[in-house]
Amino acid sequence: MPRFPELPLAGFGFLTHFLWEMLQVPWYSGMAEASHASVVWLCTRATGGDVVILLISFWLASVTCSNRQWLLRGDRKPAVVLIITALVVTVVLEWLAIGPLERWTYADSMPIIPMLDVGLTPVFQWLLLSPVIMWLARRHMLGYTALLPCKPS
Repeated sequence: MPRFPELPLAGFGFLTHFLWEMLQVPWYSGMAEASHASVVWLCTRATGGDVVILLISFWLASVTCSNRQWLLRGDRKPAVVLIITALVVTVVLEWLAIGPLERWTYADSMPIIPMLDVGLTPVFQWLLLSPVIMWLARRHMLGYTALLPCKPS
């Protein structure tokens, strides 16, 4: 069993979230006009935050099943906990960032979720990417365990 399931999760999380962050640039005010370097830097920072959310959600999910190897076994309950935790954290952070903290603003084209008053793309980000990230990390870890030398009987 891999000692640190967080590593492939964080690695695949970084790759997929960075791509998503870059793709959603048009839905944030001022990003389309910004320099390429500043957009890449902002998206890299946002991706770092996404990975932190992913890891915190993973650890909370691990607490619910008392095992950090749940991803390798394909357990569904902790996977749902991970997704729900990430969604709640994201909605709260988005609401704070566009509201009281005034960290960023949405472009007019951003679809807004009624009652939550947050953009749809950050919510879709976790609904779509979380299962993909968990699948990629699990496949990676299963490949790793398949390559371990056989133990003699």
